[in-house]
Amino acid sequence: MYGIIKKGGVSMKRALKNYIWVLVILTLFACSTNDVTGQQKDGVLTPVKQTERNTQIISSLGFDTLLMYDLDIKNKDIKMMHFWIEHYKNGEKQEDIINGLTGTSEKMTLGVSQLDFKLDDTSYTRWTFSSSDGTALTTFDSTPLELNKENVGMAQTWVDDKTIIEAEKPIILALLASDSGNGVRVGLDEEVIEDTIKESSEVIVVKAMISEKDEH
Repeated sequence: MYGIIKKGGVSMKRALKNYIWVLVILTLFACSTNDVTGQQKDGVLTPVKQTERNTQIISSLGFDTLLMYDLDIKNKDIKMMHFWIEHYKNGEKQEDIINGLTGTSEKMTLGVSQLDFKLDDTSYTRWTFSSSDGTALTTFDSTPLELNKENVGMAQTWVDDKTIIEAEKPIILALLASDSGNGVRVGLDEEVIEDTIKESSEVIVVKAMISEKDEH
């Protein structure tokens, strides 16, 4: 009987030891996962899916470009969202078309639109950036920019999939570039954007950033 109890005790000790190792491994894995995903919990940006019905409505409004996103804020310390539209001509940085900020809510919808219009036989384009949390709407309009033959017909690339975003790190929502006939590269990575700015006569880059800071 004693031998059986002793043998059983060894097995129990071994099982307990294995159990402790499993707990250690799971704890390390959980910490590792938190380290990875901890950087991914600040916010999630999801393009609003366009249906045939709302696409027809949008088209009837006359927008030449419309970007819409749902923004879920995961980090309770996020206070503000910065947004701006950079403008380049022949590789040279111009004054930002729009530059502003707004307070954030847990769930928001963002919209960026561009509308071309004519006034006294001169063509202009105007950009609008809007955000809504379901109760309040914030809208910023740019001053009209005169269009010329060089920037009629812009190649476009924009965020078209769910994107994890981090605080204090700008994200590029869209890239528009004048097409000189040689074609324009697509993509939103830094190398493509830098090359596009160098190679195109006019480039527009739409950016946004969530922040834990409440100043500009």
